[in-house]
Amino acid sequence: MENKVKLLFASALIFIISVSFRQADEPALFTIPSNFPKPTYDFSKNPLTKEGIELGKTLFYDAALSKDNSISCGSCHQQSAGFTQHGHALSHGVGDHFTKRNSMPLANLAWGNSFGWDGGVHDLDLFAVSPITNPVEMDESLANVLEKLRYSSNYPQLFEKAFGTDEINTERFLKALSQFMLTMVSANSRYDKYMRYEGVELSTAEIQGMEIFKEKCSSCHSGQLFTDFKLRNNGLKLARNDDTGRFEVTQTDEDKFKFKVPSLRNLTSTAPYMHDGRFTTLEEVLDHYASGVENSPTLDPILNQEGTLGIALTTDEKQKIITFLKTLDDDVFLNDNRFSESIGFSESKPAKKDIFAEVVDLKAVSPQTKATLQQSLAAYLKIKNALVKKNTDLVAKETESFLAVLQKIDKTKLTPSQKDFFDKINEKLAFDGDHIIEGKPFYNHQVDHFGDFSKSFYLMMASFKPNKTTLYYYYCLNSAQNWVSDKANESNSALLNNKCGSVQMKTILPKM
Repeated sequence: MENKVKLLFASALIFIISVSFRQADEPALFTIPSNFPKPTYDFSKNPLTKEGIELGKTLFYDAALSKDNSISCGSCHQQSAGFTQHGHALSHGVGDHFTKRNSMPLANLAWGNSFGWDGGVHDLDLFAVSPITNPVEMDESLANVLEKLRYSSNYPQLFEKAFGTDEINTERFLKALSQFMLTMVSANSRYDKYMRYEGVELSTAEIQGMEIFKEKCSSCHSGQLFTDFKLRNNGLKLARNDDTGRFEVTQTDEDKFKFKVPSLRNLTSTAPYMHDGRFTTLEEVLDHYASGVENSPTLDPILNQEGTLGIALTTDEKQKIITFLKTLDDDVFLNDNRFSESIGFSESKPAKKDIFAEVVDLKAVSPQTKATLQQSLAAYLKIKNALVKKNTDLVAKETESFLAVLQKIDKTKLTPSQKDFFDKINEKLAFDGDHIIEGKPFYNHQVDHFGDFSKSFYLMMASFKPNKTTLYYYYCLNSAQNWVSDKANESNSALLNNKCGSVQMKTILPKM
């Protein structure tokens, strides 16, 4: 009799789940992977609907959620980077302010019991409040966000489709965001398919790495989600910005320097690592645990066994662990169109500027200024050539040299209009140049910022016209990739990406 009751209960539970997560004749909106535990999120308070998820996705990628309409949730949580901010040690908010921490990856949030590095939010439906209102993240108020949405042309209709009426309030706004984030399930790595007997076999080295991992790492990175969701002090040297972690939430001394144990899924895409992005490689992470753990009153006991700090790891063990960790990469998740930004959906994104219309004619440039700007061209071309070679260290070095050249400009030789223009362009070049230098370990990150860097450089050269030879400006129609060259045959440059589409060329400086 007892077994029959259990069977009836299980059947009823399956029915409820199917009703909550599935509309008639439609694929499931949320499916629990067979190798995963039961989610902790209470779906009964926010049943998923196709319309609610679509609304949440639109909000997630809308820059209207920030004060100056420049930053969306997707700015700091990029799909190709496992929903982290690619290449940044510390994430960047409005006005390019640095935040205190590295963007946490967004995946499998339905299983979370707290959110953020300090675990300060215990309800996914409240998670978005923190970044929206944080002065160095989106720096906006919920009241202002809601007003923007109410007076938009598309959101009242989207809210009506999702919730039955066009009322836009805080609860609906936050629940829609949750609905989209709940669907972001990463469970299709080679490891998952191996565990589910889906025809994938792991290599001998991967199996050995898994066994070493279970023995030495799974106390914290446990289960199929590879985290115990606890907050621990893992023995890092004093955090950047004096970040005390969980202590900032509780003001309890025993919580100093404790941070959330992150999942280890998609590590290949989510570098850099730790709450402050201090490690750029997995080798550095394991070196820390093997020989870099620093003792403190709140150090996790797992990392201090009878006075011995850290985890004993040989070079071979480290390499095998890394080999195993790469089996947790989920290319399906990283490329799933359900989570990708819909091009052109948001009405709040600023119109694309016509770069050619921004060129001005700055006449009568002094010989000294021309000579320095010609030096900057030579320095710029060295950056470009280093990028073509994918030598990220050299890219950073040459960018530093470029910025140093511009510091030689004698502003007393400039007219007031020339000085104002130069200061404006130099600020932009310094901004993107610093990002190129900061992103030294990440080639794609450097290429991304090189596009904006090149726009500013083009404007400077086309406006001052210091060069004695013809220069060419190459730009892509479907992406932000562009560059300046002294060659008229670079339409197939190695700098192009697969989103470029048609590449165009403009002669920007006729021979003088």
